Amino acid sequence: MYRIVPLLFACILLSAGCLTANEPQAEAGVVPVTPADPVPIFDGRATYAGLIGDETPQIPTNYSMGYVVIAPGNATPPHRLIRTTELVYVIAGAAEIRCDNETVTTREGETVLLPEGVLQSIASVGDTDLCYLTVVQPPFTAAIEISGDDLAALNVTTDDVPIVVADPRDGIEWDLESGVAVYTLINPVLMNKTEIPIGYSLAYAELLPGGHLGYDGIRGSSDLFYVIEGEIEVAVPDGEAVRVPAGTAAYVRPDLVKATRNVAESTTKILSFIDPAWTPEKTVLFE
Repeated sequence: MYRIVPLLFACILLSAGCLTANEPQAEAGVVPVTPADPVPIFDGRATYAGLIGDETPQIPTNYSMGYVVIAPGNATPPHRLIRTTELVYVIAGAAEIRCDNETVTTREGETVLLPEGVLQSIASVGDTDLCYLTVVQPPFTAAIEISGDDLAALNVTTDDVPIVVADPRDGIEWDLESGVAVYTLINPVLMNKTEIPIGYSLAYAELLPGGHLGYDGIRGSSDLFYVIEGEIEVAVPDGEAVRVPAGTAAYVRPDLVKATRNVAESTTKILSFIDPAWTPEKTVLFE
């Protein structure tokens, strides 16, 4: 098992390596994303509410995303996702995640990346429902999931280990000027000492009441904000602002100039999925 200590996500907090401009150009294209109605999966052992995938044909991503709930004592059956990785971010509860011959226990705020093709199972081991985001790349289809009697017929052997990302809230540092702290959780480009088999990056942010991220754009990469707790507003110059409450998301297309603000009365917690993965030189800041 690999365990990664979060790195400070410098996109907002540092200007070195980022270009600046005086006037942001008017753009449009922030797409609000509301989860689909939950459906039972794995013979009713869990429910799945799709966020990105077949539910959102207007959003061109190379991953799928959904919200999974598993009641205490239940588990997904052993299965493999062929030629596909799965990232699990625990929103609530506790998970016991089996990955080939290794089992890890994760709780709220932790992330586990399961390499492609591993024999996996996720169990809810706490006293409350296990709730997590699942991100599958390439996007999930029924054809890639192998379980039951088909596992033996597949005749695949793997011995990969999960990548576990530490809780970013240990030792958070605030940017007092903007009221925002942002940390990289996983990035295949910046964290190149460990082979990370995904093409996107994931960051975690906390915004104090009134905390904001000024106008910026990300060259060649989309950004998807998922609100864990609280509410944000994503605005574009000369355009309508989109409110994004907890449990929903907003998709920001590549190169779009936008600003983000906490509009809740308490601290807002969000995830940011940037695809392809974020690097400092991709960010354009506007004064």
